[in-house]
Amino acid sequence: MLLDESFLKKLLNEQYNLIKIDLKNLTNFKEWINLVYNININRMELKKNDLLKNFHKFIQFGVDGGVISRQEAVSMIPPMLMQTKSTDHLLDMCAAPGSKTAQFLETIYEGYDFLDKKQYLKDTGFVLANDNNPQRAYMMVHQLKRLNTAGMVVVCHEAQLFPNLYNSEELNDKLFFDKILADVPCSSDAVMRKLPMKWKKWSTKEGFSLHKLQLQILKKGIQLLKLGGVISYSTCSLNPIENEAVVSEIMRNFSKNGELEILDVKSAFQGTDIIPHPGLDNWTVMIEDKEDKNKLNIIKDINDPLYIENKNIISESCFAQGDIKNFGLEKCNRFFPNDSDTSGFFIALIKKMKNLSEENNNKIKTTKPNISELKKNKEENCCYFVKKEFTEKINWIKNYYGIDDDFPFEQLVTFSKICKKINFVSLGVKNLLQLDKQQKLFIQNAGVKLFKANKQKDENAVNFCLYRVCQDGLMYLLPFMHKRIFFVDEKFFVGVLKKKEIKHDDIEDEEVKNNLKEIGSGCIVLVNVKNKPNENDKESKNYEQYLKNNFIDAFYSHNATTRLTTMINKEHQHIFELKYKIENILN
Repeated sequence: MLLDESFLKKLLNEQYNLIKIDLKNLTNFKEWINLVYNININRMELKKNDLLKNFHKFIQFGVDGGVISRQEAVSMIPPMLMQTKSTDHLLDMCAAPGSKTAQFLETIYEGYDFLDKKQYLKDTGFVLANDNNPQRAYMMVHQLKRLNTAGMVVVCHEAQLFPNLYNSEELNDKLFFDKILADVPCSSDAVMRKLPMKWKKWSTKEGFSLHKLQLQILKKGIQLLKLGGVISYSTCSLNPIENEAVVSEIMRNFSKNGELEILDVKSAFQGTDIIPHPGLDNWTVMIEDKEDKNKLNIIKDINDPLYIENKNIISESCFAQGDIKNFGLEKCNRFFPNDSDTSGFFIALIKKMKNLSEENNNKIKTTKPNISELKKNKEENCCYFVKKEFTEKINWIKNYYGIDDDFPFEQLVTFSKICKKINFVSLGVKNLLQLDKQQKLFIQNAGVKLFKANKQKDENAVNFCLYRVCQDGLMYLLPFMHKRIFFVDEKFFVGVLKKKEIKHDDIEDEEVKNNLKEIGSGCIVLVNVKNKPNENDKESKNYEQYLKNNFIDAFYSHNATTRLTTMINKEHQHIFELKYKIENILN
């Protein structure tokens, strides 16, 4: 639908023949086949070229609406290689802006049946997305909310000091992760096509300084990894100091007894548009000459006087040394821009074969909770379980919307003392949040928004709608909801979407018109169905099956005294317009 030729011609007009959109398969795993397309224009051209403004708007709304994800092709590969399952506990250590996290969420929720009332009992997986910068973490929340999934938590920590969580009061009962993504901060020297100015500021010292941080993050990731779990280490750099030197130091310290193994994933690229090259097991360490900055001096080894002179900058682990040829570095993957029309990239997948010894665990840097920070976190980012803390709110919502008793109310959370917004979290996220008894996690957001408080000025009015349903999480609620829900045909459904507001007296369907007038002001849900339900279909025992047989789409609206108004945001509106081919898509 998104790449329909007639639609693209309409978007691009005379530019259609100049824009090339190619299918690009990055791995041969079936779940990722025919999903990635490459567009032969760069971001700035797309943004500034007036002739492409409609196409740019289409891309923007597609991204905001959650149907398009835009990023460099090779950057998409690490989550693809992880082959995640819906029950996996996933940690993205350096997640912002959240593109790879979004891929994880897509795999977890592939095939999720929102109309199955028992589906939530199987939803035990989650993605914990971390970034050390509060502003980037906040932006990540905005990026990820477009996916409308309950299995996501965004936190803000230094990745190398990520807190340990425990399944019980026992200190040896740590929470471990099935898959961990460590797409670490790097010099980005491999994105020279996208950022050519990088080379004017390039220095070997940047790689040396980042090497220490990258090593610390990977060590922490391995400590947090479950036995049999896999961690992906990646950079958008081709500098071996940031890549093979980091991996080899990890293997040197943590694989003597077979604790770790680098996985060979070359077969995943057979028959694809991507060409991997093996990792290096030998490289040269160099540094700028003090007199001539355009000249690089070679440092032979740790006995070289030049190394001793720069010891405060360069770590011993930057050198290829010891039994490096036994580490399997050739199983690492290097990707070059000239091979696959992408940026350069480095990926290593490491599997935890045995638990780390106490000696190796002690090598990994950790910190005790900062009491003042925890107190601040408790005040500013505290997670409240709504059923426990706000019983009267739950009772109002349950009665107003006619929600079944078997709805998982214990999975509703809020991050506000006044319960301004209520999010729905997956069973896996709920369990995770309950484990954080000391509130070590600096939580930015969790789950998907399901209810939002209305303005309080009319709260004394009869039947005032205290909380409206949010489009983001509507599908989680739909199978349990029996009041203020209207089943309509596609003509009426699309008509409301087109007009965005319709008077009651202009509604042709007499049953819908009369019911809207009787129900009073407040939030309602319109459901596009193949066939309207009869009284037998509305009974609880038959309702779920009716929805499975007839449901097409749904959105929430506001019913006023004389008119019905859509309440969905412009991103959701745009997606509906795409789906139903509504003509005002580009207005």
